[in-house]
Amino acid sequence: MPTETSRRSLAPAEIGDRLRAQFGDDVQDVVDQFGHAVITVAPDRYREIAEFLRDDPDLAFDYYDFTAGVDLGEGGFEVITHLYSTAHKHNARLKVGCGRENPTCPSISGVYPGANWGERETWELFGIHFEGHPHLVKLLLPEPFEGHPLRKDFELMSRVAKPWPGAPEGEEAEDDE
Repeated sequence: MPTETSRRSLAPAEIGDRLRAQFGDDVQDVVDQFGHAVITVAPDRYREIAEFLRDDPDLAFDYYDFTAGVDLGEGGFEVITHLYSTAHKHNARLKVGCGRENPTCPSISGVYPGANWGERETWELFGIHFEGHPHLVKLLLPEPFEGHPLRKDFELMSRVAKPWPGAPEGEEAEDDE
């Protein structure tokens, strides 16, 4: 039988309270951004929290929207996953911090099959490895491509200073006659 809370959309603070009651300090932060719960979680509990969000009947986050990466520079990387409840009409974004060197994050592709592609794209463009992902292969870039083009330290060819092929402006080459 549905509970009173299962008949309505939960406010971001209520979603955060439920998660903190279940996971304690592994729910590091909960912020209300435009009516969406933005939840920063400990990396080692990310998958378990995603399962709880999906399986708890009052939360019922049954729709996986996307996974993306953010390069925070010296602060490392962040994985952001957006979920939605079609039954309750509430939203949540999970944020997981990853280190700068060899960034890793648990895969939730076993929880939300749609995450398979989002994690592959994030791995390819940011170099964040998803532990437990069944098939990390490139989606967008050709196989011989090296590097991760959405990283801040990725060197774009258009930013590389190249010597001008002609003479410096104002200097004309002398004619040998």
